[in-house]
Amino acid sequence: MLKGVSIVLCTYNGKARLEATFQHLLNQKLTVACELIFVDNASTDGTRAYADAWWKNNTHSHISYRSFEQPIPGKSYAQDLGYAKAQYEYLLVCDDDNWLCDTYVQTAYNIMEEDADIGALGGWCEAAFEGDKPDWFDAQARYFAVSKQGRQSGDITHKKGCLYGAGMVLRKSHWQQLKTLGFEHLLTCRKGESLSSGGDTEYCYALRLLGYKIWYDNRLYFKHYMTKGRLNLSYLSRLRKAMAFSNFVLWAYLDVLKKQPRSKKDFIKDGFKGFPLLTLKKIAALMVGNYEQREQAKLYFRTLKYRVFYHDLYLKHLKTTLSWSTQDEQPLQ
Repeated sequence: MLKGVSIVLCTYNGKARLEATFQHLLNQKLTVACELIFVDNASTDGTRAYADAWWKNNTHSHISYRSFEQPIPGKSYAQDLGYAKAQYEYLLVCDDDNWLCDTYVQTAYNIMEEDADIGALGGWCEAAFEGDKPDWFDAQARYFAVSKQGRQSGDITHKKGCLYGAGMVLRKSHWQQLKTLGFEHLLTCRKGESLSSGGDTEYCYALRLLGYKIWYDNRLYFKHYMTKGRLNLSYLSRLRKAMAFSNFVLWAYLDVLKKQPRSKKDFIKDGFKGFPLLTLKKIAALMVGNYEQREQAKLYFRTLKYRVFYHDLYLKHLKTTLSWSTQDEQPLQ
């Protein structure tokens, strides 16, 4: 595999957000070989044509540019295409609203070169707002992937245990290893305007199943641009609903990592823990609680639904994960 960094940028209708993101890529201070792999995920706003023209008019001697189209909706499908087309070992995921600091790419390369056991590397970000910052944003920032992912630089495999996708750095050789084993995403991440999520967390768990480390480094910093359309509580509620389902899907990975698959009896027991008092409190929160109390109550009832009615789907996810992972298979109940 060639030494260097392939920046993989996937987008759906992201034309309006691209100029600032591209400019921050042009500002990178590099001594390492680097390319931008741009993947248009079934856009309808002329995104790819805009990106191609922008890079043609803003050449940069250190970053080469190639673009592709993935007609299948779903960010995970777009990323897989980008990874397949990448020519370098290190894959840097840059979303269309990520403004990387000018040392991001070179620093990421250096860190990955220093430790061959790192499977996924991530940094931290702050929000940049199109309009005024909402009063509620700081309390909810983690749902927008705006946070530090560790207290200090180092191994977070058994702490946070995963990274958000923005700014994440992977190895193409690991992706190829997963594909050879038969790995397929349970989650497809964003599809068009839908808010499905969790593909980045799933990939981190997959790497952990292969024995690789998840790493955080304070030197990797970027800004995450927040458009006005996302900065409302209705959008946040939809986002949290999507995350609740994604987290349920990922229970299978966590249980394989712990080597403790759960039976239907376990699901029911966990679901009705605290019943009926806790259930009554959550009903009251739905009726008269503040925003956060209502959202926590929604999460409680969604999780209860998954535990009572979705065990068969959990078993399906568990079997799929065990089919390719290197973990010793556990009996399924």
